[in-house]
Amino acid sequence: MTVQSKITHHHVCPATYGYAFEARKGQMFRLTDLEGQQPIDFWGFCKADANEHLSVCHTRVWNLSMVVRPGQVAVTNKRRPIVTMIEDNSPGQHDMLLAACDPTRFETLGHKGHHRNCQDNMHEALAALGVKLPFSPQPWNLFTHFPWTSDMRIELQSPDTKPGDNIVFRAEMDAIFAISACPQDITRICGDKNTPVQVEVFG
Repeated sequence: MTVQSKITHHHVCPATYGYAFEARKGQMFRLTDLEGQQPIDFWGFCKADANEHLSVCHTRVWNLSMVVRPGQVAVTNKRRPIVTMIEDNSPGQHDMLLAACDPTRFETLGHKGHHRNCQDNMHEALAALGVKLPFSPQPWNLFTHFPWTSDMRIELQSPDTKPGDNIVFRAEMDAIFAISACPQDITRICGDKNTPVQVEVFG
């Protein structure tokens, strides 16, 4: 385990809800799938200007890869590093293509009425820190399993994560990060049930 500093901030994000937290440049944090098979939608924003945000499309170009591996960075829409993946203690299934679930997604899946969703979770979590955005960036979908088929279609499968699987990141700028313990319960992308996830920030 790389992280040796003490935990300065700890939060368990309930299943189907979101949470936002701050991290200073150089500070590490860990996101943990507590019970297994629980995707985490993940966003990052420059603290000085939330219009600058983690951009998965810019990150793919930066790394010339569809995935980020330990030692690589994710960058913003201004092509500046915002976070480095330090450790990946999971099967390494982290999608960078699919949009967050939103009200329209659940409508198209046949749900009637309100349903918690990752897009709203992000905005609710940011609002708790006084940040309001007129847009919704695409998330980095951690602990997800969306493999491509031979004819280039995308399958939505349950993650292979086990209880306690986690990722350790290092902030590369003063930033606000937001997560959503994905509320999807119509498709199988969250396995058998929605479960909580844990945030730990280190000194």
